[in-house]
Amino acid sequence: YRIAANMAINYARDTKHERASSSVYLDQTNEETGTTPDVADFRPLIEQDLLQDERMRSIREHVLALPERQRMAVVMHKYQDMDYKQIGAVLKLSESATKSLLFRAYQTLRERLKDFA
Repeated sequence: YRIAANMAINYARDTKHERASSSVYLDQTNEETGTTPDVADFRPLIEQDLLQDERMRSIREHVLALPERQRMAVVMHKYQDMDYKQIGAVLKLSESATKSLLFRAYQTLRERLKDFA
């Protein structure tokens, strides 16, 4: 998630000069139609926010419920962006053992979180 957010911020910053700026005054009427502009509400629906919060809480709970080595591997892989070699070095495992450990952890999470799919 953080990587995607940073990429979006970088894109917006890098393309800022390419976007044409235009101002719309909400209290002025359109000369042709005589109406004021409508403003769309882009805020996510409250229900979507609640569902997202529930999903994230459930994921956190299920990650914390994993056996210690699996939990550590998942946290290092997903949240700290460590590769298999780095995780293996921390856990004193080979790269293939690290992949296997992560596979089992993700398989367990998939089974436990299938209601959210």
